[in-house]
Amino acid sequence: MSLLGPIYKRYKFLLNKADKKDVDALYMLLYNQVHNLDQALPLATAQTIGTFGFQWGELQEGEAMLSDPWFKENVTKLISENETLLKKDWFKGKDIMDCGCGGGRWSYGLAKLGANITAVDINESAIEATKSVLSEFSVKKQFIQTPLEQLSSFFPDGKQFDMVWSWGVIHHCGSFTKALAEVAARVKEGGFIYMYLYGRESLSFDEDIQLFRNRVYYNTLPSWKEKEAFLLEKAHGDKTKVHQYHDIFAPLLNRRLDFSYMKKALEDLGFTDVTRTTKSPELFIRAVKTKMKKEDEEMIIHNDNNLPWINRYSM
Repeated sequence: MSLLGPIYKRYKFLLNKADKKDVDALYMLLYNQVHNLDQALPLATAQTIGTFGFQWGELQEGEAMLSDPWFKENVTKLISENETLLKKDWFKGKDIMDCGCGGGRWSYGLAKLGANITAVDINESAIEATKSVLSEFSVKKQFIQTPLEQLSSFFPDGKQFDMVWSWGVIHHCGSFTKALAEVAARVKEGGFIYMYLYGRESLSFDEDIQLFRNRVYYNTLPSWKEKEAFLLEKAHGDKTKVHQYHDIFAPLLNRRLDFSYMKKALEDLGFTDVTRTTKSPELFIRAVKTKMKKEDEEMIIHNDNNLPWINRYSM
């Protein structure tokens, strides 16, 4: 049963009686409570965690997943030449933490590049999926199930990493500011943080509110059969796109950030060279803790016209 189903039924009669202005105000209030940067509405946090637990357990296949031959073949190139703009040689032997490993696609690519992997996720289904895809690699591996907001409790010795990677995750966390601080603290001096986050530029606030209303509706559907039908309709019947549409409509908690905000936030946490690696309204961000090492300067790929690889998948 959907978490929102009983609540929706209880207040549906109020929505039916209210005029459009009242309903819009109600959705705006709920949107702001759900997307508070310091602490999201607990119900939305729990719902979002559950959504991804289901996704990584039951919807592992789809476009841009390891079940996708093109993605699997090109994942190391995507990490190096499209995402981080760091040469492939940089990754070999590095200690990298994948924060929010999901189905393990990025941990797989990073391990294939020769990095030692610490995979972190709040959901057991994600940890098990990532263990499975990393089984073929002989690199060092560690798996941690925890909210990112509690990451430091697993490293009492203060262990830090050459890179902390977090692709499309922190904007879903219960506390964005706490999760960002915890993730940033795990980066070595001279190490990199790399993140993909939803950008405010990619969707107007009005469009975002409408998408949020659709998410609320989706989460009131009482069965997976009805939810799957909703997603298939959005995907025009293409089952390979169900994972992606589930990712769009299922989680309630989807913050959108401005680059100026993220640049200042990272600088306040001790990072420099805060760079958008991709020409996109979304945020693909690489930054360095304190100061870049001399040897790493030679590993930077300079590409001012780097377009997002994800554009190959039309929705």
